[in-house]
Amino acid sequence: MQIARAGEVVGTAATEFEAHCPRLHEAPPLGTLVRVQPADGLAVYAVVAGSTTDGVDAGARPVPRARDGCEDADIYREHPDLAYVLRTCFQCIVVGFQDDLGMHHFLPPCTAPIHYSVVCCTEDEVEAFTRRLDYFRIMLDAQSVPTEEVLAAHVRLVATTRHRARSASEGAYEFSVRAGREVANLLRGDHQRLVAILSRIRPTPSVAQPLRLV
Repeated sequence: MQIARAGEVVGTAATEFEAHCPRLHEAPPLGTLVRVQPADGLAVYAVVAGSTTDGVDAGARPVPRARDGCEDADIYREHPDLAYVLRTCFQCIVVGFQDDLGMHHFLPPCTAPIHYSVVCCTEDEVEAFTRRLDYFRIMLDAQSVPTEEVLAAHVRLVATTRHRARSASEGAYEFSVRAGREVANLLRGDHQRLVAILSRIRPTPSVAQPLRLV
């Protein structure tokens, strides 16, 4: 089964990359685990850290188009050209890679290539990548992104994925606890950041247990 493209790499560096969405306003949710396949046997993994929508041409800012009787979604129906003059991009933090030797939670030997496809990881890929949480350190050290919000959103999404995947070896609550413990270990000297993240991590709604780290 072919997996739909979430975007195309348009800017790349060792620690991050930017992708252009094929459709306006349809960036993957904050915290989503995504993948780029630079070559056979090599996959670069990253976490979505934010998105932006602006004009395609540099310096050309969007102008208001609303008028009486034409607002919100109606604007896009009346001005179909907006799909060509605006663009939505999302930023990603590189958190690991997979090669013939297995899964690695550190930076890959090469950057995600320009113009290569970005896809959202399957539930099986998410489960495999999150069996270890070493990459949390990379996320916490990321620059120019709201790291606490991104990490917490990522934990919530992974927990939801594990709740849906009945075959998963670890449930949503168990993963949330393990993630909370990992964050507590990494931020044991930064109480403020630790509390900010833990307060945003929640088990799935169907789980009534409080989140206990000890």
